[in-house]
This record gives sequence, C-alpha cells and structure tokens, in this order.
Amino acid sequence: MKQTFTVILLLLSLLAEAQHLNLQGTVLSSSSEPLPYVNIGIRNKNVGTASDEHGKFTLELPATHATDTLTFSAIGYQERSVPVSELVGMQPLEVKLQEKTERLQEVVVQSRKLKTRKLGVTGRLPMVWGNPDQRESKDIYEFANFIQVKDRPTELLSAHFYLTSSKLDSALFRINLYRNRDGKPGERLLEERVVQRLSTSEGWVSIDLQPFAVYTDEDFFLGIEYLPATGADRRSIMLGAKLGGSSFSRKASLGNWEEFVGASLSGYVLVRQ
Repeated sequence: MKQTFTVILLLLSLLAEAQHLNLQGTVLSSSSEPLPYVNIGIRNKNVGTASDEHGKFTLELPATHATDTLTFSAIGYQERSVPVSELVGMQPLEVKLQEKTERLQEVVVQSRKLKTRKLGVTGRLPMVWGNPDQRESKDIYEFANFIQVKDRPTELLSAHFYLTSSKLDSALFRINLYRNRDGKPGERLLEERVVQRLSTSEGWVSIDLQPFAVYTDEDFFLGIEYLPATGADRRSIMLGAKLGGSSFSRKASLGNWEEFVGASLSGYVLVRQ
C-alpha cells in the first residue's frame, strides 16, 4: 500500500510539472552583450516578464501557451518573436536581438522666441494609483498620459511624475515615449534607453530628457514603466493621480493597454516650443 501511495504522489508531481513550462535564459545583443530590461511577453494575453540588469529572465508559462509565440522587445533593437516550443528546447536558452539603424525624423525648431510650457497633468489630489494585480513578480507595469503638442515643433526638456511608497526608498523606472496610434500608445517614439532609479519618498520626481535631444511635432504618449527588483511586491509603488480626464495602463510586458476614464496620472513634460 505504501509503495502504491508513493507512485501516485510521483505521478501527481510529474503531472503538475507538465502543466507548466519553465523558461530560464538570457537576452543578448548581436555582439553577445547582455541586454537589460527587455520586455518579454505573449501579445494580447498579458503574460510576460522582463530581463534583469544582466539580461537574464525567468518565465513560468501554463502548458496552454505551448503553441504561442514569445516576443522580445528592447529599446534600440528590432523585435524578435520566437515560438514557445522552440525556446523550451534551447540549451542554453539565449535570444539575440539586432540593433536598429533608424533614427528620429529631424524636426526644425523655428528661430522665433520660444516659450517653456508644461504639457500633461500637473496637479495631484490626495489619492494614489497602485497596481491592482499581483501577477508575475518580475514583470513590469506601466502608466501613460496623452500629450498634445498641436503640430508645434517641440523640444522635450524633462519628464515629471508623482511617486510614493510605504516600503521602498527608491525604485527603478523607465521613461517611454510612444506614438499615438488610434488613440492608444503605439510604437516607440524615442529609441533611447531612459532608465533611472527614482526616489519614492512621496513627491514629484524629475527626469532630464535634454541629453537625448528629443524633438517632435506630433502628439504622443508619455509613459512611466516600473521595473521591479527580484522578489519585490509590485504593489509597493504607487503613482499620484488626479480626478478627471483619462490615462492608460498595462500590467504586463507587451500587454494590452487599457484606458481608465475619470482619473488621470499625475505626469507631465516640460517642453520648449
């Protein structure tokens, strides 16, 4: 009887393992340099993770995703999509991305007297936005505001957000700029990696964008992406908000953008027009 019980436990254990696919690998450049903070996910299914500062990633997938495709997306590199079934068989699991060669379209700022303006949501009420779900702990979450420049040649000087945390003194964030595609964030407008550790001691933080020489004459989305450390509770970071308007959020790498109406992220850009 004891032997039969042991066999049953073993079979149940094997069955549980078969219900999940465990992927552990590294994302590299074409020159075999590790790529940090790469977004890795299955599009339209809100399943994903992000590589760490050494390009390494771990992702546990239900067996139902065995026929899906995993997409790897990094700023400055061409996206790559690989079938999950192919990744499972890789030893070692290494995914290489090719660098992009395209650059931003040149925008000419006229020689008239320029003005400095704040575009976006500059206020904050005593309320905060957090992350409502505790999904994959190594995955990102991101909020984005729509910024209108009204066809004016515009230089982006800095980005500003309101952050707070009861558990962490600081956290790692990436600032993203997205083109407007059908009223939602689309492809990246800026192919530069803007990753900074920001204070979360409840207050406004500023990210200098001048070193990246960002010029545009089109409306865009300003995004702030939380890159959680291993083992960090994704709900430990919250962002300021204001009643009225709307903003977008997503809870997974390459996940679906969802619009929230009735509240908007406290985030804006300082520009010169």
